[in-house]
Amino acid sequence: MRIGLVLPFTLLDAEGRVLLAKGQRIEDEQQLRLLRERRQVFVPFEESELAVKVFMTGLLELDRRGGAIKDLDRYVQLSDDGVAKEAESLRGTLPEQCAEVAARLRRLLAGIEMGGVAPADSPARFEQLWRDIGQLTANEAVAEASTLVLTYRACTSPAEYSVLHALQCAVLARQVAPLLKLSAEESRTLVLATASMNVAMLRLQDALAQQRVAPSPVQRAQIDAHAAEGERLLRAAGVADPLWLEAVRLHHTPLVPGVALAQRPPAQRLAHIVQVLDRYTAAMSPRASRPGRTAKDAARTAILFRTGGAQDEVGLALVQLLGLYPPGTFVRLTGGETAMVLRRGARAGTPVAAVVANRAGEPLGAPKLVSTARPEYAPSDAVPGSSVRARINLDEMVKLLAFARTPGSGLR
Repeated sequence: MRIGLVLPFTLLDAEGRVLLAKGQRIEDEQQLRLLRERRQVFVPFEESELAVKVFMTGLLELDRRGGAIKDLDRYVQLSDDGVAKEAESLRGTLPEQCAEVAARLRRLLAGIEMGGVAPADSPARFEQLWRDIGQLTANEAVAEASTLVLTYRACTSPAEYSVLHALQCAVLARQVAPLLKLSAEESRTLVLATASMNVAMLRLQDALAQQRVAPSPVQRAQIDAHAAEGERLLRAAGVADPLWLEAVRLHHTPLVPGVALAQRPPAQRLAHIVQVLDRYTAAMSPRASRPGRTAKDAARTAILFRTGGAQDEVGLALVQLLGLYPPGTFVRLTGGETAMVLRRGARAGTPVAAVVANRAGEPLGAPKLVSTARPEYAPSDAVPGSSVRARINLDEMVKLLAFARTPGSGLR
């Protein structure tokens, strides 16, 4: 707790009397001291982070089992086992694992944004996040599938934008770090800084994604301050890595253009990578006020990011990793069909894809696996994900991707 904190929950004494109500501010040093001097202070369960964890765990289990919302109560269980699941390895299908990591990341960032994560707890929480992202990128095949799932979700709807954007960037950071020759320590710092860069505007990001008008003056002020405020919140939550904190603070600061990564100071090196990842992925994500840009436009943005016309090495590394059309995005083929990209092909502009709609835009009964290196399936243009009408079954696409990697597919 700190002076100026607007309480995200009600504080009660041992008899259940209200000390400070949810939404009230801790006004001065005396008020803060009196709260800290109490041997016991309580929070109503329904307003606690534990309640959020239990409820979210129930929702995820309900969704996994395909249950009806009226049956939610049977999946919401208050037990040590339910809370301890956060420390377990990820289970279920790859889309389910991505959803679980996104839910865990939201709980962590929301807790930090509200000042509810104790410094003693944050190392274990971030270590769990690092392990989770490691599981989503355990090998090339899994990393491709995770990229497909997260990119599809981020580029087709503005819902849950803040956490999907953070996780998508972090998964890409984990994959691109070796191409940029970062050390193991730098790679870890980069991934965690990328995941937490927008911790100070989590709720605002989600609101802006659904907002059809320009940011208000109050919103603009919060946007302008969020990098510095994010550093402060992370420091208050116990993050002590100076490179991590500095990368978050600088992730919207214009850096000297045209400087090679190896020649930049360490914090600026990481900050520049975060900036390119942030801009690249955000460009493809739709808002209520506009559709997402195409993957090809996003790649062009990354390659020419603040370079004065030169080619940025981070942008080039992303194209080397993903091609011009990342997994989870869409292309229009020469014949007019629409296809979802599954993985990079032999060349940057010839991905392996699954046709999902005919030339009239009507969804196919089943996706058709193709190599766009063949002239009849060559991409003619990229398509914003938010404009595709076909209903995508991500489990089916992940299976198609796995098959596309086998010799029997003829597409390796």
